[in-house]
Amino acid sequence: MTIKNNWEKNLIFLCVSQFFYRAGSRSLLPFLPLYIKSFGTINNSQAAVWSGWILSIPFIVSFLTTPFWGSIGDKYGRKLSAILAVTGFILSQYAMGLATSLTFLLLASSLQEILGGAYPAAVSLTAANSPKEKTTDTLSYLQFSNALGNIAGPILGGLLADAFGFRMVFFIVATSVLVFSFPILFLIDENVVSKENQFHSMVKNLRYFIQRKNLILYAILLLAYTLSITIMRPSFALFVQSNFNESKNYASTAGILLGILGVASSISTLFLPWLNRKFNIEKNIFVTFISAGILFLFLHLPFNIYLFAIIIFLTGIFTGIILPLVYSLISFETCSKRKAGVMGIGSSFQMIGNLLGPVVAGYLVFAFGIGFPFIASGSILLIAIFIYKRMV
Repeated sequence: MTIKNNWEKNLIFLCVSQFFYRAGSRSLLPFLPLYIKSFGTINNSQAAVWSGWILSIPFIVSFLTTPFWGSIGDKYGRKLSAILAVTGFILSQYAMGLATSLTFLLLASSLQEILGGAYPAAVSLTAANSPKEKTTDTLSYLQFSNALGNIAGPILGGLLADAFGFRMVFFIVATSVLVFSFPILFLIDENVVSKENQFHSMVKNLRYFIQRKNLILYAILLLAYTLSITIMRPSFALFVQSNFNESKNYASTAGILLGILGVASSISTLFLPWLNRKFNIEKNIFVTFISAGILFLFLHLPFNIYLFAIIIFLTGIFTGIILPLVYSLISFETCSKRKAGVMGIGSSFQMIGNLLGPVVAGYLVFAFGIGFPFIASGSILLIAIFIYKRMV
């Protein structure tokens, strides 16, 4: 593609940065419960609960900070929000690698999104600097880079953990994200934010948000999607360890399976521009939620590892396009001067999902068994799309 416009150049640099950020944030998934167990005598259920809290704590913080930093971005530039968000993540990774106790690890993880979420910051920067008719396409490309990160992160995380040890993964991730985020600082051009623009506080943006029924419905879809993904993550490595005895390198196997989910997600995002030309967004959302929900329900069944991998792949095909679809609808529903702030509020529903999902997962495993989170994930998606269709 010949780069003729700043928005095209910005999109490329943001996609590169987001790939490394997403790969870094997903690299710990294959080994986090195993890393937790290395701190002392901890059984699988306790490891699942601790994993849930460690994965959730960044989003407890982000739920409070992302709308604030989004409002700041609307006033002073979305580029600033993106830079701050990545900085918080890098500091957190270095700190997690130096953890000497589970409490320290939990506190270090909380730094991850203290300066806002990197993905919503990139979404608002992309949406605000792209032509309106290109919004869905550009967001699909951004999601594609995230999907590629979802592929590479778990695979590399598992391989690096088995090769160099758990702690070294955090240092490698932090350094990689630092290096590949420099384009945001030096190479991305942002549309000038007028100093005369009225500052829309988080409270004003929240009032704007709740006065629009469609925005609330889109936020519910974001919440449901995020819950469905995060509920199954904390115990995924333990599920692999318990069900697929033919594998000896459990961290690597779990990483590869999660990578398959990411491969499928990346493939589906490539077809999203075509899907949106062929069918309307509403129909695409309905089909993706129904299909993904049913597939999640199947994952808890006692398949062999190969059939399990096939179903994981199909699940990724449908879940991969949900975020760009929903964020496109939010963008269309929001005036340009409020995009970062409103998307920050919308992303807070993702943060709630990221907060609740891992914690709930730990207790679901404790109460109902290691496969139950898959049932919960599928049920949430099906219930959410039913509510959406009744209310829209």
